[in-house]
Amino acid sequence: MEIIKLLAYIMIPLSVVISIALMILGKIKHIKYLDPKVPLGRLFYFFGNAFSFMCCVLLINFFSYAMQSKDITEGIKYLILGYSFGIYGFTFFFMTGMRRAYDIGFPFWGYPIFVGLILLSSFINDTIFEFLMLGMYIFLLQPGSNNN
Repeated sequence: MEIIKLLAYIMIPLSVVISIALMILGKIKHIKYLDPKVPLGRLFYFFGNAFSFMCCVLLINFFSYAMQSKDITEGIKYLILGYSFGIYGFTFFFMTGMRRAYDIGFPFWGYPIFVGLILLSSFINDTIFEFLMLGMYIFLLQPGSNNN
């Protein structure tokens, strides 16, 4: 049971690392759904982010279930579900943002850097964090080359 709890503790960071590895692989191999140079409209960006946040909520939910599981099979079941939703949610979150930034005309790698800076600003001041987060979404809702 200790290995189940250890795997549950590293669920979120490992999901982010696997997500980044999938995005790098998609860029190198030009996989259609993992290539950040595919433009994305405003509506799909909004729905994509809402869906990815929902997947991350399910990740946190299954994390707590895995931590409270009483036997190994139940723990493994919740770990598989948690990792699946985590990898899919983080990949979808970053891919929608990177595609939207590329559609507006910015380099796609600027989006993860900007998200990282926003997360680091939360340690400085909560007001700065809120304004940067709001500014990111307002900025990414500009019309791009798709105009939808």
